[in-house]
Amino acid sequence: MIQDYQQAEKFLADRTAKLGMDFGLERMERVLRKLGNPERSIPCIHIAGSNGKGSTLTFLKHILVAEGYRVGTFTSPYLEKLNEQIMIDEEMISDNKLVECLNYLLPVLNEAEQEGDYLTAFEVTTILAFLHFKNEQPDILIIETGLGGRLDSTNVIEPLLEIITSISLEHTNILGNSLSKIATEKAGIIKNGTSVVTGVKDEEALEPLAKQAEKMNAALYTLGKEFKILNRSHPENQEVFTVKWREYLLENLHISMLGSHQVENAALAVISSILLSETYRFSIREESISKGLASARWKGRFEIVSNQPLIILDGAHNVSGINSLLSTIDDRYPNCDIHILFAALKDKDYTKMIQMIEQKAASITFTEIPLERMNEAEELFKHSRHPHKDVKKDWVEGINEILAKMKDRDMLLVTGSLYFLASIRPYIVNEIIRKS
Repeated sequence: MIQDYQQAEKFLADRTAKLGMDFGLERMERVLRKLGNPERSIPCIHIAGSNGKGSTLTFLKHILVAEGYRVGTFTSPYLEKLNEQIMIDEEMISDNKLVECLNYLLPVLNEAEQEGDYLTAFEVTTILAFLHFKNEQPDILIIETGLGGRLDSTNVIEPLLEIITSISLEHTNILGNSLSKIATEKAGIIKNGTSVVTGVKDEEALEPLAKQAEKMNAALYTLGKEFKILNRSHPENQEVFTVKWREYLLENLHISMLGSHQVENAALAVISSILLSETYRFSIREESISKGLASARWKGRFEIVSNQPLIILDGAHNVSGINSLLSTIDDRYPNCDIHILFAALKDKDYTKMIQMIEQKAASITFTEIPLERMNEAEELFKHSRHPHKDVKKDWVEGINEILAKMKDRDMLLVTGSLYFLASIRPYIVNEIIRKS
């Protein structure tokens, strides 16, 4: 019996240490059958992609909430607390309900283990989300994949529509070493007779999506083809743009999540909301689209947590993400001296990521957190040729040294991994900003 949040967190952490990652749907399907298939109780949307999943989910959630719908969301990883992964509207699952769901699940997990099915921590968390949503009965769910798509534990759902945000080379040891192979894995979430919205541009990556959509008799809507972004401008602290859909123009849309990549993510959410109205039983007005986009916020995505000193947190965790981040900095802060605190996972193309940030950085401090998948700071340091580089295994020391040397027009940029951001964001927000 789990007594409290701390025990629940430890239960999942112990499972991660013991079982790690183990992809496949059979274990999930057998356990969910024992539970009466809670994942089938509510209409849902499935989101996959190399980058932009969380942001697209956030835009779409806020649109639906603005229309008055209750929206359940499942995301990963979390930034500060496990409960963030399972939300209804802006409310995280409570500690008590998390413990309740886990205790309800434990006998079934024990029975499954006696039959040889050992569920990973991510699989257990996914099931906890399904149980919570079945209990609370929101109007619609938006479920984000953890990694890949075809064999991801979330791919047990039967969605109304799928969103595949982007495809880039990542997790190549698991998903394959080409855009085509990775796209094939992501395309595995496409189900029969659904609608698919994508921001994928590269033809090598688009081809597997189109093939799978055709095979599944699913309608594919691609950014730049079936819908377009027009008239983008970026006044201070916002993006303004128009989305063209068939003969319609949705004009003067505003978002506060910065960067051209966020405009694209927002456009995916806009088209998805239109399809929910046109094809399914949902009714979403243009006014709610505009209001929802304007209200959307997502921690750790070009998040300006302080203006004086200027501190930006961004969870760019692969080459594509770093490219988007640097493009946004070029747009917004072309004359800043940028001091970067950087950490990255072992399974990323961190050499290329370092080469990219070196082009913009006034200085780079490499650091690490205690996570098995995390690169050692010394390893990252060895791959850099920057003239002003440093290594600090203790990231607190690294942050404080950077802040001490910053001038008025300088920026502290923390990036490289969402897991890294999850570890240090509370310290920056609570210990540095609130005490300054």
